Amino acid sequence: MDKEKLRQMVLQYLSNAGDEGAKRDSMYEYLKDVLPQNKTEEQKLRSLGDLLKTMKKEDLIWTDGRNWFEK
Repeated sequence: MDKEKLRQMVLQYLSNAGDEGAKRDSMYEYLKDVLPQNKTEEQKLRSLGDLLKTMKKEDLIWTDGRNWFEK
């Protein structure tokens, strides 16, 4: 799956999470079936973390402690 589709899914998930935001683990549960199947769970979690960090740098999302939020 391409990164743009994953980005849209993350934004949609965070939009649905509302004011409470969402933890990376819950986003992983939502996305794990569309992440590359040839990667280990640890690799999938790391790639999701990298995607979240990139999206934060691009000012699309923000974090407070362990919770992620849509801008």
